[in-house]
Amino acid sequence: MTDTNKPAYFIACCTTLGGERNPEYGKRAMPVALKAELKPIARGDLGSPQVKVLEGELPPGTTFVAIEEFRSMAALEEFYFSDEYQSAIPFRSGTVKMNFLVAVDGISEAELEAQRQAASAAQPEA
Repeated sequence: MTDTNKPAYFIACCTTLGGERNPEYGKRAMPVALKAELKPIARGDLGSPQVKVLEGELPPGTTFVAIEEFRSMAALEEFYFSDEYQSAIPFRSGTVKMNFLVAVDGISEAELEAQRQAASAAQPEA
């Protein structure tokens, strides 16, 4: 069961293809993104100070990564699988290649508090 009181995130790893942006993508994607209350959290280009690969490797050709927040996994899935957003995807094909797009559940305040309490209880007494 998905907790609707915790956020969910898209983590996107992309390659810019250099094609001309098609305004149709924005026309189709923006209304459904606003409805879903999509919130951009981070975006950075590889090689810039905003992106640092600390371990492992990104797929060859990766040019940027982005993180976007949704109010819940249900909202994220409703956005991504909506007819409106799915109809927008083909219009970004000449501009951006999605190397991977991952949906990740966030952590609720209740889960954070439970983790804090467990960590505190696990501390050896001095």
